[in-house]
Amino acid sequence: MNAKGFDELEDPLARLERNEREGARAFRFFLFSVVAVVATAVIVMFLVGGLGEDCPGTDGLCLTAGRVEVVVIPTLLSLLLAVFSMWKTYQVWSRHIRWRPWLFATYAMWMLTTACLLLTSSVAFVEIG
Repeated sequence: MNAKGFDELEDPLARLERNEREGARAFRFFLFSVVAVVATAVIVMFLVGGLGEDCPGTDGLCLTAGRVEVVVIPTLLSLLLAVFSMWKTYQVWSRHIRWRPWLFATYAMWMLTTACLLLTSSVAFVEIG
């Protein structure tokens, strides 16, 4: 077998150091993504408002432009970060580096996207009382 095609076999210590960094990078990516999505949601709520608006009807579902923005913008950011995490997983896998932490980050980002969609839409669209 030719080691030329497998660059990770040439220097085992460099491969080990490179592999050990990926777990911390993926975990930091997920934590910063959570902070970015929450910060975006808070900023949109303060700038756009929307949650304190009166609804025209009292049928239980309130769809105003401000409320839609509160849901769409943080969810879209979370979706883009999840897709980026998928792309990063593929890039790390194709270079034969430890890719499982990035797979965890991808799964966690999809869960964050789902939670963001469910929580923000529940808060924004349902008129209680």
